[in-house]
Amino acid sequence: MKFAVPGLISGLAGAILGVIAVFGITAGAQQNSIPEPETTGDPGSSLLGNVTYGSR
Repeated sequence: MKFAVPGLISGLAGAILGVIAVFGITAGAQQNSIPEPETTGDPGSSLLGNVTYGSR
């Protein structure tokens, strides 16, 4: 039974480190801000910058 104690401790430590890693990666990958809108196109010369609704 002496061999089971180190195995249980190792398994418990691995599970705790795994949970910490999952929460850390998830928190780091979250997008916490709204990106600024891109205004690089010239509305006079770009169809994508000057979207028209209705008939053309």
